[in-house]
Amino acid sequence: MRSLFLLSFFSLLGPIVFSQEADLVWDLEQCVAYAAENNLQLQQSELNIQQAQYNKKQAFWAQFPTANASFRHGANFGRSIDLTSYNFVNQSTQSSSLSLSLNQPIFQGLQIRNTLKQSRIDLEASQQDKNQLINDISLQIAQTYLSILLAEENLGVIQAQSKNNKNQYDQTMILIKNGAIPENNRFDLEAQLARDEESIINAQNSVDVAYMNLKVLINLSLDQPLKVKTIDINAFSLEPVDYELDDLFQEALASQANIRAAKLREKSADIGVQIAKGALYPVVSAYAGLNTNFSSAALQNQGFDTSFIALPGEVLTTSDPVLVYVPNISFNQGGVIPYFEQLASNTSANLGINISIPIFNGMRTRLNIKRAELSKRIASLNTEQLEVTLKSNIERSVNDVKAAQKRLNAAQKSLIATRLSVKNTQRRFELGVVNAFELTSVQNTLQSIESNVLQAKYDYIFKQKILDYYRGKTIEINSF
Repeated sequence: MRSLFLLSFFSLLGPIVFSQEADLVWDLEQCVAYAAENNLQLQQSELNIQQAQYNKKQAFWAQFPTANASFRHGANFGRSIDLTSYNFVNQSTQSSSLSLSLNQPIFQGLQIRNTLKQSRIDLEASQQDKNQLINDISLQIAQTYLSILLAEENLGVIQAQSKNNKNQYDQTMILIKNGAIPENNRFDLEAQLARDEESIINAQNSVDVAYMNLKVLINLSLDQPLKVKTIDINAFSLEPVDYELDDLFQEALASQANIRAAKLREKSADIGVQIAKGALYPVVSAYAGLNTNFSSAALQNQGFDTSFIALPGEVLTTSDPVLVYVPNISFNQGGVIPYFEQLASNTSANLGINISIPIFNGMRTRLNIKRAELSKRIASLNTEQLEVTLKSNIERSVNDVKAAQKRLNAAQKSLIATRLSVKNTQRRFELGVVNAFELTSVQNTLQSIESNVLQAKYDYIFKQKILDYYRGKTIEINSF
């Protein structure tokens, strides 16, 4: 949580911090904050979260009724049915139909509710994926950050040694000029100075490559100047620490975001099985509709006259008459009924319940259930595999910390002994007992051991940071 808080805090400061001078000196937290805003993987992860949010909204709104409206207008030629009177007409007509329909799901085997539950879990899993990615990138940035500091310190060691060799060369030239030592002593020192120049160039290249790796990681333009803050490496505890593997594993299980995401996807897969089984149940829904229409064949005052006639051989009376409909052509002179008047008078509505009972659909439902059960098993195995990998990584990291501590102790002991050897050789050189080649040889050995000590220190620090990463701690590097 602390790491997420720091990321949020620096994200808010981003527009202020990163709008300053291009060569601003950044510490680790600022590098991580910049990566949180610009790293392409994190941007993709954010898009995955947005997609999961849309899926959740879609699942939420699936509980509500659907409404659809339709409009249709066309022309009919020849013999057709007048939709307003349902009589046959033999003329060219125009007709329109309008409808509004509503459908409200009532029961769908709990599929809608379970889909909403699943979408919420999937959203949380996507957020945990992003948290894991932030932690992974933070660890990579810390490693690259430390490699820059190591490269810069190593460059400083080589430059300091080169300066000492230059001073030694100047002193040697004085001794040669005074005739205290033979002139061939300067050749070894001149060769050493040339090697020092090459070593400085290589060390500077290592610094440049380390900075380039950091810029690529945080997605910073390669042509933008960047400088990282140095740290007091002596401020870190270099004492050996005993770690209990089981305690570290339990701590990591509770803190690693990818483990939480995997367990959430197990729950999602379990709900997926319930969703698939929901297709076995009947689907109940309510529907309602409103319809109306228009036809150019509908004429005003169209009707029929009625007359009573007697059948042959009968006398017309008022009782038991025979009603005969005779079209009254005189009524058809009023023209077509107006459009909106027809729409108002032809309105009809419907309301009801629809029940759909699944009987046989080509075994699709049964096969979907089998697939969902397989997905659940796959999710469970994925979680188990992540836990096994996590435990293996923690055990390897503990061994790496112990090995780095041993390497550091050995390098420090070698450094102490080599420094004493260099001092002794320096005094013997001044007395003329050893030549310049022997002196430069032990000095080169000292330079190499000093570099080894630096590498061992930074390696030990980074190995400790990896354990902090597995324990869910914020990856921090003190700067000054």
